[in-house]
Amino acid sequence: MGEQQQILTRFLMAPSQQYDASHKRRIDHHFTDDIDFKPAAVLIPLVPREQGFNVVLTRRAEHLKHHPGQIAFPGGRFEAPDIDLIATALRETYEETGIICQRNNVIGQLTPLATTSGYIVTPFISTISSNYNAKPDPGEVDAIFEVPLNYLLDPKNIKSHQFHLRGECHRVYAIPYNNYSIWGATAQMIKLLSNQIWEDKK
Repeated sequence: MGEQQQILTRFLMAPSQQYDASHKRRIDHHFTDDIDFKPAAVLIPLVPREQGFNVVLTRRAEHLKHHPGQIAFPGGRFEAPDIDLIATALRETYEETGIICQRNNVIGQLTPLATTSGYIVTPFISTISSNYNAKPDPGEVDAIFEVPLNYLLDPKNIKSHQFHLRGECHRVYAIPYNNYSIWGATAQMIKLLSNQIWEDKK
């Protein structure tokens, strides 16, 4: 459990890393006019397993308007009954996956991430019970699965791709795992997690 405790200690600290600068440029290119980003939150659920922590991920339903079929952390937009963004992350996680997480299990957060769908998303990191009972909402989620945290944080598994948009070079990340491909905002968040673990050790 020593390594797991070290990882938890890193997450308890304030966010120390920022997203790739090319991500901000890509957002700026996507929105030609000023826009008020809508607040949202996701949960990065850590499950204690014998070999270490696993991370719970979902595959979004194919019929959804935004990002159908993509791999994502459970979460969604802030709504009036939520007292804060932590409440949003916990509520949305339960609604999408049936997984119950308590506020006192939240151990940290990452820097908020602006998305091309017009949201500013705050990722919260939390431990959950190893005996959780997943009940995916078919209107939101096609599948729920786990990936070893060590695999996700390993820089060798995070593939980097470059593309050019309006004369500028932009970088995107992708993480292949079994039959899944993790990319988009979720891969951006995982890359930031990896940076927070590895870069801060230097």
